Amino acid sequence: MRKYLLLAGAALIGLGGSAYAAIDCAVPPTCDELGYAYSSAECDGQSVLKCPFDQTKVFCSEPKDPNAPITCTVGSILYNDLKCYSKKPSGKTAIGVVFDHNKKLAIALDHKNNIPWGAYGTDISSLTNCTTSNFSTCGTDGKDNTQKIVSALGTGSDYAAGYCYNKTDGGQAKGSWFLPSAVDLKLVFNNKTTINTAMTAAGGTKIPSTNIWYWSSTELSSNSALGLVLNIGTVGSYTKSYSGSNNYVRCAVAY
Repeated sequence: MRKYLLLAGAALIGLGGSAYAAIDCAVPPTCDELGYAYSSAECDGQSVLKCPFDQTKVFCSEPKDPNAPITCTVGSILYNDLKCYSKKPSGKTAIGVVFDHNKKLAIALDHKNNIPWGAYGTDISSLTNCTTSNFSTCGTDGKDNTQKIVSALGTGSDYAAGYCYNKTDGGQAKGSWFLPSAVDLKLVFNNKTTINTAMTAAGGTKIPSTNIWYWSSTELSSNSALGLVLNIGTVGSYTKSYSGSNNYVRCAVAY
């Protein structure tokens, strides 16, 4: 037996590199070649199979027309026709990113600093005075808040609600954009990572990672209003007249 084993070993050694050269490693097929050629958005509303090599690639029987609108979800890019698409549609302009698909609200792609809330020393009687502890149930309708503030303070753009009221980005009518409520901004914070990914894709300005804060349309008192330190989600009260480089306004729109 030992003699046969030695002979077999010698035979393999004699083959040298040619024995290994005969091994041929096949290149695995791509997801597209296997039929997983679509995104989840393109198969919206259908049962899908995910590619085992890339979970972002899926298969479905009837993919949507990429130029047809899709159901808006948190993180979807909203265009100037107030619809969402899986891919950038020809002839349309991105205006925001969806942050609340239940109320159908999107946050603007841009923001502006050095704007006061306005009306220091004036309690806007049509607004409910809220606190940092009850903001989730108080003054939650940002568009209604904005209309009430503008009615009291006028239609100028030199304060937070007025700035949003006058915004017409994407061809929206004056009054379409509004100053988000504190609860709106909290939802933006809760979905910050998803929203920032979409902001980058849409060419917008991401929510900063530094401790800057954003005005809300939720009033606290005659001297203060609520705002959010948006990168950490802290709700606080701020003096209405303050205007600085670290306080911002980012408007919202309903679709």
